[in-house]
Amino acid sequence: MEKEEAMSLKQVLIDNTTLREIELFECIQSMEVAEVVAEGLQYNTGITKLALWRIKGVGTLVQALQKNTTLTSLVLDNLEMDKEEAMALKHVLIENTTLREITLHKCIKSMEVAEVVAEGLQHNTGVTKLVLWGIERVGIIVQRLRNN
Repeated sequence: MEKEEAMSLKQVLIDNTTLREIELFECIQSMEVAEVVAEGLQYNTGITKLALWRIKGVGTLVQALQKNTTLTSLVLDNLEMDKEEAMALKHVLIENTTLREITLHKCIKSMEVAEVVAEGLQHNTGVTKLVLWGIERVGIIVQRLRNN
């Protein structure tokens, strides 16, 4: 996706009131595009499910969801998050009160990232469905959920 296309998507995210689910698969390959799409997500009031697969700028996109009040399902797939991106997810897990389902597939490779995500899940009181698929450090996440 080029910046001009991202600007169009941003406007759809802000203006469209009927779109409920969006899946972005390998279409965001630069931080510039991620920042534009994130602006749209930040002001969106209709989307209930967001799926992100193999994209750049996942931290920026996830951070835009912190104050979202309609999102109930988040899928992060093949993203290999770094610590900074995991911190953005942690804050969403703590602050977003409408999120009910999270799928994490092949996005946690290091103990450091697993610790950060686990901390966010530990403090979350709304998620009722958690799918951990292809996660190398699943043990730390499971341990933290015992204390939820």
